[in-house]
Amino acid sequence: MTAIPPGWLPALPALNQLSTAIWFYHFSQQTIVWANLAALKLWDAPDLEALQQRDLSMSSEGGRLRLQGYQAAFARQETVRETWTIYPRGRPVQLHCHCAQLDVAVPEIMRVEASELNFETQVSRSVEMLRHVREMVTLYDLHGNVLLRNPAAQAYLPQADDAFAANLHCAAIARELRTAVSESRSVRRIVEVNLADGSTTRHQMQLVEVADPATGDPALLVSQHDVGDREKLLQLQRERSEELQSILDALPLPMVISELEGGRIRYANRLAIELYGMWLGSSGDLSPVSVGLYEKPEDRTQFLDLLQLQGMVSDFQTVLRDRQQQRFDASLTGCLVDYRGIPSILVSVLNISHIRERERSLEATLQHERELMEMQRRFVSMVSHEYRTPLAVIDGIAQRILRSPGQFTCEMLHERVQRVRDMVAHMVTLADSVLTLNRLESDQIRVEHVPVRLLPLVSELVELNQAIYPDCHIELDAQAEVALQVEGDMELLRLIFSNLINNAIKYSPRWQRVALSLRQDNDTVRVSVRDWGVGVPESEQGRLFTRFFRASTAQGIPGCGIGLALVKELVQMHHGSIEVESSEGNGAMFTVTLPLRQPD
Repeated sequence: MTAIPPGWLPALPALNQLSTAIWFYHFSQQTIVWANLAALKLWDAPDLEALQQRDLSMSSEGGRLRLQGYQAAFARQETVRETWTIYPRGRPVQLHCHCAQLDVAVPEIMRVEASELNFETQVSRSVEMLRHVREMVTLYDLHGNVLLRNPAAQAYLPQADDAFAANLHCAAIARELRTAVSESRSVRRIVEVNLADGSTTRHQMQLVEVADPATGDPALLVSQHDVGDREKLLQLQRERSEELQSILDALPLPMVISELEGGRIRYANRLAIELYGMWLGSSGDLSPVSVGLYEKPEDRTQFLDLLQLQGMVSDFQTVLRDRQQQRFDASLTGCLVDYRGIPSILVSVLNISHIRERERSLEATLQHERELMEMQRRFVSMVSHEYRTPLAVIDGIAQRILRSPGQFTCEMLHERVQRVRDMVAHMVTLADSVLTLNRLESDQIRVEHVPVRLLPLVSELVELNQAIYPDCHIELDAQAEVALQVEGDMELLRLIFSNLINNAIKYSPRWQRVALSLRQDNDTVRVSVRDWGVGVPESEQGRLFTRFFRASTAQGIPGCGIGLALVKELVQMHHGSIEVESSEGNGAMFTVTLPLRQPD
């Protein structure tokens, strides 16, 4: 037996003479270790040893929790005042008890001071309270007979010899509950029950093993209330929740609810999970408030700031990353919500990459159309200029001859006629180029591949241009030991090299010098045309073979921007290629590479 703390021993004789019942209770041993005479009388015990022989253990769950509550209060240096019911002579005795820790040195001992209450007053109060309780409360003996029922139980529960079993829809459940109560002293269960009117419903029942206050015999206290309507509401709520979940999962856009602080996912529909890995409960990088979702962190800051300011944001366009870290254009629509008391945001994510792609494609098409229109305008302007100048020269010569035909000698007339022929040849060349370009666009040109010796063809063009431009020195360098023969269309090849030679002469200062080179390299022939004229800026060389394009260095020099575009297309029809090497002010060299034999 645990000893009383030494500091309390001198006080025990005085405590023993008090009329107030005082006893010391040991928590671990669950017995009374000391009691004064008034306590022994209250417990109807001749002495302390007889009192200690009684079973005062707390075997029920409720009793254990009650003892733990005392110890927790004492640890906080608090006392407990409450009403107890004891059965010293087999009949209930109501006590008002003041409980406190005996000594901090011995926390296992509780001091109890008790005074007996007026039993009739307590009973009347309890009965009045039960009369107005809507919950059905019944006290049964161990055979299921009703000892007491409040008015609610009296009105709704059936009467029978074993009223407890009659109340339950299934006899097996009655046996199961009785067994459970005998093992744990307290049971809570939702069961199917029978009512007095013959109907059935579902009740939540709380069963506690107690002592009959009148006899002290074991009894069963049962409180129960209808949960049928509540279960129906819960079932309806579950069905509606499942229906809503199905609707949200069927939506063609991801939707997610995320906490503002921390980014924890509180809800995500099917697409949000599949596309972005926004799992319920996760708080990773793929959350509407996390930096990792956004391509640009400043977009996240702007989106959240707008949400905080306006409460709702529609069609916020940004670039996000999916769970594979692939970039995509997105439109975010979100609003602030209170999700079960937690500040959160509801966000829908719409992938607009295909829309952006169409916009970019449309913009590129429009830009191309604008460029074509601009090039067409420039082409019309240049062609008009190219025709106007020769016609003006021809008209001027004709007018002078008509006004004073006698002043012209035969040599002078011959010179004027040759000048007219040159102008007509220039106009014919321009018209041929335009017509050939139109034929290419309408797929009317057919290449007739025959053996063509390039050296005689190029030599003829050199002699022709040398006669037209006698002040220009045209050099021709060719490999004499090889045939320099290719398979191609004679007239189209003539047009290719004629354009290149004419351009080289036209863009050279005062038509001073042009150099041509013909070389065979394995299965190809390379023809280069070099001039030392104005050249082409490097930034413009990528557009040099575009129709109607003219380099900025060609300002003031006649031309309409179709010659090189025509040359490139004709070369490609021969399965060849053309390259340019140039820099501004240092001339240009165009190299055409043609295969010796055309592919089958």
